Amino acid sequence: MKPLLSVFALLPLLVALSGCEREVQSVEWYKANNAERMEVIVECKADPDRLNKTQNCKNAKQANREILNAGSRP
Repeated sequence: MKPLLSVFALLPLLVALSGCEREVQSVEWYKANNAERMEVIVECKADPDRLNKTQNCKNAKQANREILNAGSRP
């Protein structure tokens, strides 16, 4: 009976942790939301093994590249 209680004790923790993921935003959204884009980029740099593989890291970085490239065009 104890293993069953352990599972139920951990269930709220697992549910809470599953809500920690950011909603995936598009490249266009990150281009329009500077603060959020920079926040995600900082998080990605802080934990590259985990965060550089997420779609939000990819989208935020792509948005940043597009913004920087647009600024360098004549």
